[in-house]
Amino acid sequence: MTKLTVTMPSDTEIRMERTFDAPKRLLIEAMSTPELIARWLGGKRGTVKVAAFDYRVGGAYRYEFKTHEGYEFSFSGTFETISDDTIVYTEAFNDMPGPAIVTTTYREAGGITTMTVTSRFPSKEVRDMVAGTGMAEGAGESYDLLADLVRGMK
Repeated sequence: MTKLTVTMPSDTEIRMERTFDAPKRLLIEAMSTPELIARWLGGKRGTVKVAAFDYRVGGAYRYEFKTHEGYEFSFSGTFETISDDTIVYTEAFNDMPGPAIVTTTYREAGGITTMTVTSRFPSKEVRDMVAGTGMAEGAGESYDLLADLVRGMK
């Protein structure tokens, strides 16, 4: 399948797109089940703990990461929208103010699903800071593991 494509469609957005050889129901299951999230999120750079995960509109989540080098950080937020093909949530890094709004959409055709993740940040400066962290490489590694996981779930 295609590897991750990363673009910046506006001064405050980062968009990532990846196609998976799996139906969207398996992707959504892998992205909404804490035990499965821990198997792919974070790539191979360390470990992730799903510290909180209340998958419903208004529910909160928190992922705690620890790299192999010992660096620790977290992402947390709340679910704003959950539907059959769109999930919208807030995302704060290390509990910093001004979270991003992340919209994930799924388009399925013939058992192949294209997932598009658009993160909208409070400013261009925040977007550029996030882009400079290596997030695209980390997301690419995570989505490679996600592709392997859903392939095994078929």
